Amino acid sequence: MTRWSVATALLLLTPACSDDVGGGGGEQTEDGALLEVEVPASGSVFLRLATPEVVVPSGDPAASTDWDLAFSGYDVFTNSGLSGPGEGGALPLTLEDYTAGQLPSTPFLLQDEAGGAFTGWYAYDGETHVAFSRYHIHAIEHEGRYWKLQILSFYGEVDGAPVTGLYQLRYAEVLPDGSGPTVDIEDLDATAGGIEMPETAPSACLDLARGEQRMLTPEEARASTAWHVCFRRSQIGVNGELGGPGTARGADLQEQEARSESLAEVKERTAASEEARFNAADHAALTDAAVAYRGDHIATAFTGRWLDRGASPPAPSKDAAWLVQSADGQSRYVAVIERFEGATDASPGRVIMRVKQVE
Repeated sequence: MTRWSVATALLLLTPACSDDVGGGGGEQTEDGALLEVEVPASGSVFLRLATPEVVVPSGDPAASTDWDLAFSGYDVFTNSGLSGPGEGGALPLTLEDYTAGQLPSTPFLLQDEAGGAFTGWYAYDGETHVAFSRYHIHAIEHEGRYWKLQILSFYGEVDGAPVTGLYQLRYAEVLPDGSGPTVDIEDLDATAGGIEMPETAPSACLDLARGEQRMLTPEEARASTAWHVCFRRSQIGVNGELGGPGTARGADLQEQEARSESLAEVKERTAASEEARFNAADHAALTDAAVAYRGDHIATAFTGRWLDRGASPPAPSKDAAWLVQSADGQSRYVAVIERFEGATDASPGRVIMRVKQVE
């Protein structure tokens, strides 16, 4: 699905007018302005953070920079990437770091891009600005064949200096009678030339069936079925649905563990300590009916991170805050989701949140 088809879907659900509607910023405290947002059971609601307030963008929301954040059921979008034409984005923070005033000065921001099985592959240390692999087992299915893949590191070395986006990983095909040989890959080049390079720079994609790497631009990847998994800086996608024209599907076999994993616990893991978990992932585990395979969809900094998965009814994560950039790319805010009121399976109901400008 392209940004324009997403836009059409949003437009059908949203009145076409430009008047601000309800949900204006309320009580101001040192923690920011209180904002109450009614999220409908179907459709989307859009926020402008400067006030903060709920707004209805004029015309096509996916072609508008009138908004910074949007809620659609239990999905949260920023005005960036596949969701809108803005220069927005977001970054998850720990509530502890935000309360202590420890905000990263020049962090990379996650834009709304195609993502799915690999959305939560790392835990981010906001103090050192380092991404640590969770060492989860990611399963890939394509035309009845299965592979398991484990990310070992996001960092490599060039001339003795650490380089971001040089992945270390291992994968193997998984067959009914056992796993094939493990393929170890060092320094898979997902740097795309670095964050200052244009989005036309190529990065590495894997054809798991042939055991081949291809350097593809985003445009080339969107047009090619000759890959299963693509790596681009911290983003990893599979070739299916929004990820590409193929029919590959992916799943994180330990997705439910992510909410309870502490950063300290993740940082203790190593390629050696997690090898047993990789080896233990067999055909029965990958073909279990409970494994939710799918292609890529729109993934954001909030995806898989902003909800307390163990709560019933659903509730926001108790230990998270979000650094959010405005659609014009000029201002940054911290958003803290305090609670839901009237949550259902389809919607969080009324979202009670605070918004504070930090830049």
